[in-house]
Amino acid sequence: MNIIDFLIGLFLANAMPHFILGITRTKFLGPFGFSPAGNIVYAVIQFVISVVLIHIQYGLGIIFENGILLGGILVMTMFFIFGKAVLRFYNRDSPGKY
Repeated sequence: MNIIDFLIGLFLANAMPHFILGITRTKFLGPFGFSPAGNIVYAVIQFVISVVLIHIQYGLGIIFENGILLGGILVMTMFFIFGKAVLRFYNRDSPGKY
């Protein structure tokens, strides 16, 4: 393991709580303050940085050869795509939220 591997994992793992807390509008301190939108932007930035670091270090093809990395990226991608819809589905008894 080298420092780039550590940074890939750090950025990928840290993106998820910022994104989840951003879409749930939970007050959570990020580099852009307590703003939910700021946390979502910060999560997307971290996700993009991790993918760019993967590309620089190994090439994008390694994602399909490494199951742990593929799983982490797929979970984050699914949260980016379906996170809001899942929140709406599970909070449908609370009109006006999300």
